[in-house]
Amino acid sequence: MIFTMKRLFIIAILAVFGLTSISAQEDISPKKAFRQAKRNLSAHELDNEKVDELKEAVDLITIAARDEEMGKDAEVWVEMGNIYSAFLELDYKNSLMDENYQNQYLQEANKAYMAYKKAFELAEKSRNQGDALEGMAGLVQSMSNSGITVLQSGDAMGAYNIFKNVLDIDALLVENGMDSPLQGDEAKNNQLFLAGYAALTAEQFELAKPYYMELKENDYDDPSLYEGLYKIKAQEDQQEAMDILEEGRAKYPDDLSLLYAEINHALQNNEIGSLETKLKEAINKDPKNVSLYSTTGSVYDRLFQETMDSEPEKASKYFDSAKVYFEKGLELDPDNVDAIYSIGALYYNKAAQGTQELQKLADDLSSDGMKKYDSTKAEVDKIFDQALPYFQKAERVNPSDRNTLIALKEIYARKNQMDVSDIFDKRLKTIESGGKVEESYFENKQ
Repeated sequence: MIFTMKRLFIIAILAVFGLTSISAQEDISPKKAFRQAKRNLSAHELDNEKVDELKEAVDLITIAARDEEMGKDAEVWVEMGNIYSAFLELDYKNSLMDENYQNQYLQEANKAYMAYKKAFELAEKSRNQGDALEGMAGLVQSMSNSGITVLQSGDAMGAYNIFKNVLDIDALLVENGMDSPLQGDEAKNNQLFLAGYAALTAEQFELAKPYYMELKENDYDDPSLYEGLYKIKAQEDQQEAMDILEEGRAKYPDDLSLLYAEINHALQNNEIGSLETKLKEAINKDPKNVSLYSTTGSVYDRLFQETMDSEPEKASKYFDSAKVYFEKGLELDPDNVDAIYSIGALYYNKAAQGTQELQKLADDLSSDGMKKYDSTKAEVDKIFDQALPYFQKAERVNPSDRNTLIALKEIYARKNQMDVSDIFDKRLKTIESGGKVEESYFENKQ
């Protein structure tokens, strides 16, 4: 069979609808199928319980649209749009009657739009164009709502395509002198934001960029605008990204999301000096956020490690500050494994510094040297013992944590408890081979 280009195009459109094969009424003529589809839609509009008739209308209108001659008729595509629109109305009414109802026809809005758009492109009469445009206008709210539902389900790109179609409808209506449901700056900006946010969530930064830039030109009053622009600019130029962030912080000084973005920027770019101030500001604004205390403690821990060889007095202060913040985090969440492990690691790293000193003292076999070695070793062992309870508790909370298992293996080896050290060595090998440790070693031990 030889297909014309027009015929191939019609089939391509139908493939998008998922309607290239029809299971019912294959023997009906296209004209009769069209008339029956209209009757089915009317029957459903009179009685919404007749969902089967509506579903059959999809098959019937597709038979008409697949016909080479009728597929050129705008009225066929308008009717297809009307049928798909009826599914949206069905979802809407069901949601009003049942607050727990889950929308069943999330993609029908897009299908209706594509049918109306095809009708508009084929229309030779102003009446048909008007019908297509009115049909599209009636879709805007339903499409936007379905886009939000799709976004919440985790399909960011699916949601983006829906929001983009809503904006395309708006542009087409305005271009043809018709009122758009997105009248007013607020409605239009909200839709721009949804499209940009969906693209950003999908990490399609280039797709998101024009929407965010238009929102900025429109003076969109929302701090998340700057958070989004920062993420987009960070893919291109770190300095421009920071400039956007500073602009947003100046405009919305109390917004936590922008402050967190600043903190993450400082962490990613190793700007330890500025982190201390920003983290304390964040804690003042969000005092019950455990991760802030853990992050602040980690910053002081890092400063401790950087200074413990060269500036021991300053390092000691950093050590104390790190411990204070980790402990504040544990006050809020006693089972926070990050904070528990971090205190153990804090002591462990301090003890590890002492083992380096022991290696130097080991070469001094004089009486004074041996005494100093013994006293230093006793202090190092004491610090390892201080670390141990935290690693034990961390293991109870998460027996599969690799770093915890390494620390426990080493500490028990230092204590000459090789039987226990070997247990953690075996568990570590299980983790490193892709397995999982199901039970805590310390769960039933005091």
